[in-house]
Amino acid sequence: MSEPNQLYARVHLSRERLDEFLNSAFPDPSGDAEVLDWLAGAEYYGERYTPELLRERVLSDSTTVGAWVDWLMAPAPYGFAMPARNRYDDATQAWTLAALDFSENYDDFAKAVAIFREAARYKDLPGDDGLLIYGYMFTNNNRVDVALRLQMGASQFLDETDAAALVAEANIVMEELMAEGAANAGNTDDA
Repeated sequence: MSEPNQLYARVHLSRERLDEFLNSAFPDPSGDAEVLDWLAGAEYYGERYTPELLRERVLSDSTTVGAWVDWLMAPAPYGFAMPARNRYDDATQAWTLAALDFSENYDDFAKAVAIFREAARYKDLPGDDGLLIYGYMFTNNNRVDVALRLQMGASQFLDETDAAALVAEANIVMEELMAEGAANAGNTDDA
């Protein structure tokens, strides 16, 4: 069994645009040549992604972006709940989404990529934003599986070198989530 990667994203956008984004239909990445190129170069087991397979696997579960975020924030049905963050900061107008227990599956990676490439279309404020799916907890080397830079109306895939600042930022949030988890260890809702 593989160990799950961690997900971190930050997007500067107005509250109104975030609400519109969360209520929008789940994006179909099957016609996105850059996503298909990224998947063609990725190392994973199983059938190689085609546009048809990508559409089938990515669009099978969630109907809206908000439904996918709800899925990401829901506690796992096993073990203990791993901390996650879905927070909008009104002062900085930045939305942060982070999960210690994301996934090791490229279907889930492709869903996240589709969502955050779409987020760039809703981004109405400047800011150095991005998505990162990487190994923080289990790899000890911050291995980057996918990184995106998000700009107003555009996104681009980053290599590990260009993702270094995003990794450093994500590490801070992951440490905060780890501390939350440690502080809550042993607490139950049964009392």
